[in-house]
Amino acid sequence: MRKTLSALVASIGSLACTGAFAEVSPGAPPDAAAAAYATTSQMQSIFQYWGSGLGPQTLGVATERTFVTLYGTVDMGVNYTKDGPYSITRLQSGGALTSKFGIYGQEYLGDQWTAFFRLENGFLGNTGAVQDSTSLFNRASYIGIQNRMYGQLTMGRQYTSGGAAALGADPFLGVAHESVYTYLLGTSDLGVGANSDALGRLPNTLRYISPRFGPFGFDLSYSLKGDQTIGPAVSQRSAMVSYVDKRAVLSIAFGQSWCDPSITGSCVGDATIAPGKRTDTYLASLLYDVGPFIAQGAYIRYVPQAADSAIASLYLLGLQKWWGGNLLRASVAYRDTTKSQDYAYGSTLGIDHFLSKRTSVYARVGLMRNGPNSSVTYNYDSGSPTPAAGRTVSSVTLGINHQF
Repeated sequence: MRKTLSALVASIGSLACTGAFAEVSPGAPPDAAAAAYATTSQMQSIFQYWGSGLGPQTLGVATERTFVTLYGTVDMGVNYTKDGPYSITRLQSGGALTSKFGIYGQEYLGDQWTAFFRLENGFLGNTGAVQDSTSLFNRASYIGIQNRMYGQLTMGRQYTSGGAAALGADPFLGVAHESVYTYLLGTSDLGVGANSDALGRLPNTLRYISPRFGPFGFDLSYSLKGDQTIGPAVSQRSAMVSYVDKRAVLSIAFGQSWCDPSITGSCVGDATIAPGKRTDTYLASLLYDVGPFIAQGAYIRYVPQAADSAIASLYLLGLQKWWGGNLLRASVAYRDTTKSQDYAYGSTLGIDHFLSKRTSVYARVGLMRNGPNSSVTYNYDSGSPTPAAGRTVSSVTLGINHQF
């Protein structure tokens, strides 16, 4: 059990929480770490599901294998969102997991060395459009090499070390629509240059994931800006340390980031100043197997270094439980800043009912309440009202999800 969970947290370090209540890419071999999984542990089952939409070998390369495989997710739902006095009903893609397709391949080089790559595109199932018109493989585009004794090195568009740690803080895996956590991560109200890039998926990223040293492991990442004309060349640098025992997964991360003018929406404030202003990010998250359910807790703190900037703190609690063929999930979160009356809190509740190993129907209910000077939105998408201070936003979605 301990050996298996150690592999799981090594996976969190690489965003590799794969697995497999859902059967992913039927033609691919099992993940190296997932091969020994059983469903007797609630923690194992949760991690197995979490990886079902992330593609094959996200928990580690298949030992001494060479292959290429196609995988993906199609997720669609009917959503009703009410934002203050406004409301909208729409067909929406990605309520449970992002609609996407990807290609994963690896080659065994001998002597425990394996080279691998991943290309992954996110799309809008309701229209067929790509999520990002500037990048075809906007979710992943990296190549790497791994050795059991020396660890793993990857290069390209991928999660940062801090981003991988943050993902473990949210029962809903930080999906773009139905996750209160996703929207409370915002920094646009904190001041010039404030950003959350140290907890994101970034291009031009180098990342090293260590082998496990008993219950411990570490993860380092360094990203370069696409536009280096203002401020330092680095976009982010972050580190994560994890500890695993039989029932707990603890991750602690620290990152420093500078907004990148080449990434739309990265920089807040004066474009000639913002890329030179640093934001420090602190994170601690814990998953604990209580027995009947999995409990989660996390704390995230943003400290922008520009003069007159505000500091934000985010507190999260979550629960997950398997109940027959259903996965029940709940999260509550509270965000506060050092600006007067700039606070928000909310919750997401969800149930996923599995019709088969690869197909599920789901329901989500979400709520976001803003303080007088806070304008955090929820389930923002095409047609959503412009965010405004003091509003309460609620959302209900019924959908279907299929993995291939």
